[in-house]
Parts: sequence; C-alpha cells; structure tokens
Amino acid sequence: MNTSSLTVTSPPPASAVPSGGVVAVVAPFSSGKHYRDEIIHRGWKCVAVIPDEDMLPPLYRGSPAPTEYRQVVTHDGSLDMTAQALRALQVTAVVAGTEIGVALTEQLAHRLNVPGNDPRTSHLRRDKGAMAAALARAGLDGPRSLSTDRLQDALSWAQSLPDVTDFVLKPADSAGSDGVIFCSGPEEISTAWMRLHQVPNAMGGGNDHLVLQERLRGSQYVVNSVSVTDLRGAARHTITECWADRRTPGTHLYDRLDLLNRNRLVPRVLTDYTVRVLDALGVANGPAHSEVMYVPGRGPVLIETGARPEGFYDPHSMREVTGSDHIRDAVHAVVTGKPRRLAADRPRAAVSKISLIAPYDGVLDPVFVHRLLNLPTVRGHVGALEPGGRIQRTVDLLTSPGRLTLAAEDPREIDHDHAVIRAMENSGLYRSGPR
Repeated sequence: MNTSSLTVTSPPPASAVPSGGVVAVVAPFSSGKHYRDEIIHRGWKCVAVIPDEDMLPPLYRGSPAPTEYRQVVTHDGSLDMTAQALRALQVTAVVAGTEIGVALTEQLAHRLNVPGNDPRTSHLRRDKGAMAAALARAGLDGPRSLSTDRLQDALSWAQSLPDVTDFVLKPADSAGSDGVIFCSGPEEISTAWMRLHQVPNAMGGGNDHLVLQERLRGSQYVVNSVSVTDLRGAARHTITECWADRRTPGTHLYDRLDLLNRNRLVPRVLTDYTVRVLDALGVANGPAHSEVMYVPGRGPVLIETGARPEGFYDPHSMREVTGSDHIRDAVHAVVTGKPRRLAADRPRAAVSKISLIAPYDGVLDPVFVHRLLNLPTVRGHVGALEPGGRIQRTVDLLTSPGRLTLAAEDPREIDHDHAVIRAMENSGLYRSGPR
C-alpha cells in the first residue's frame, strides 16, 4: 500500500490563480473529464481523485495520467488518507466523474463535511435491485425485481409472476446497458445467468448478485437532473434535459435520443415522477442521469438512476445548440449552491444524438468518416472516430464507436441525416477485420 495518497503534478501555465473554492473530481473519466474546464472557467480550482490502478475496472485501466490537473490524489483504498490529502488542498466540493466514483465521492464528501449524498444509502444509487425496492417503499412504481446470487431463486421468482412472460437479467451495479440480457422462460433465464453470474462487469463489479426484472414495454426516456440542498436541508431538484430514447427494435442498443421541450405534457409527467424518484433514492446533491419507461396504462416506471453526469456526452456541442449542458448545470450548482435557471437560455432548435452501431470488429473507413463528420446537421461527437481507427462490434453503449450530436431548425433535416448515417454503416463506414 502506498505511504501517501497524494501525487502532485506540474500545474499548467496560468496567468492568474483562480479565486473561489476547490472541487475534487473523483474518477474523472467519460463525461467527468469535462468538469475541469468548466470549474476553472467559473473561477474555482480543480483537483482529481484517481483510484489506484489495481482498483480500476479494465475499462479505465491504462488511461493516461491526468496531467492537466494542478494536483492528483491517488486513492489507494484508505479513506482517511485520501480525505486528509483533500483537506490539505482545501477542497470545498466533491463530484463524481463517472459511475465508479459515486460511492467514493459520497464517502469523501461526508468525511470533509461538504455537500453530498448520504454514504449510508449509496447502495440505493448503485444497486438496481435496491433501487426498485426503495421505490416500492416510497409508493412509487418501479419494475418488479429480484436481486439474488442463486439461479434457483431467480427461476422460482419468475415462475411466481404468471402475468409476466418476458424478463431482463442484468448486473446489479454496471452501466451503459453492459450485461443486459432479455430472456423468456426458465431455459433462457438459465442461459443468461450462466453468461453473467460471477463474470466481472464493465464497472468493476463481480456480478455475484444479479437482478432479474420484468421487461417493461413502452416509450423510453432519459431524464437528466441537478440537485442541491438548500439552507433548510431540503433537496431541490431541477430537471435539465428530457430525451426520447429510441433503441433498435428488439434490442437494448441505442439508436437515437431526441431532446424534448420540457414544457410539453410528457416531459412534465416525467419531471414530476423523476423528482419523487430522486427523493426516494436519496439524491440530494449533484447531477443524476435517469432512464424511465412510460408504460401504457401504467405511467412512468424507473429503469435506473445514476448519481453522476450522463455518460457518452458531448458538452461542447450541447452548449453550442442549447446554451448549456449537464456538466455546466452541475458546476453551476456547485459554485452557487443554487439550481441554474433554464427557461430562457435554451433555443428551440431540434437536437438529437445518434449512436453508431458497428455490426462487427473492424476499422473505420477514412472517406466515410470524413463524410460522416461533415453532414450538415452534425455539431460534434464523442468517441475517437479516427480514420482507420479500430472498432469492436457494438453490444452496448460502451462498445459503440461513437455518438454524434445533430441540430437543425427543422427536425426533418435531422431525420434525413440520421437515415444517411445508418446507410453509411451499411455501405462502407466499417471495414471488417480483427480487433
């Protein structure tokens, strides 16, 4: 074990030392890497907390050392040492960069006595089975679920629901649709169980317990939010974005997300439900990313919530076309202690996010990549999307080659380019080959 949790990197050139507080970003991977620039833009300092290499899931191992931070604290498993290092840096706020940083963020915020969610209930914000149970206790509709480490318990529970024929088996604590398997009947449940049980998931969990849920059918949505605790100790939730979430038929693969006007009926219903979900799950501070199914005849039903920014997210293009984004909204809450006013700063342009779906391992064709990135409605992307770059077959969000942000005054222009993107995928964007 390391004798010290603090490693100091050389600070980047700066004409002036920022004023304000100090924010620690825990596990600044994925969308969390965008925190730093926005925090500094707001006049605060920013440090990083990185779990030790052997504590990281394979997805993040070998990531380049974050040299752009003034200080990097390496967490070696000792909360006391990491908290001591952050106190020495006068940290006044702690935020989670990605899913693997959620529990550690809450523990450190508690140790430092700064705003954060209660670490005693962290499992409600990580374990999908615990989430569903918390909703039931709060009188909110959630998917009927069982969290278990025994296949026989899963089979018996499925048999006890005669009105349910289709199920979803998933890791209790992963993300990005990693390990999600649709199944019907005992044979398929057993096969899915053998594929997942005790097989490490993308977020580092061991899959000792799996969650079996009824498969919800309806229209799926993404609801992003930012929460703050006011001076009276009450949580205030602001719904910052609502997206219609379209998956490819019969699968959980992401197709496109369409930004919705929050003042319309469906987003208002989703807002009311999600605010109550956030209370039930103990989300009192920081960003959250929720996936909700609107089931006909039943209403909104939570699929899952993550107490961190939306992953696979391009804040730069979102700022260009809407005036803000999930990261900016979260930082605003940190530095002001108040939710951001959203009514007047979001243009009415149509905005969509298109996820690329590779049918096999291979490489990206340079000519098609150039055409793709220069489509009229494309405003930005996440994912390398480098000409000749290697890609793998898409099985979930984490294995998608990239996601494009599209915007236009006329939504039909987005529909046109969406169709062009799918045609490119079938006609030359991907070249087959070994990984």
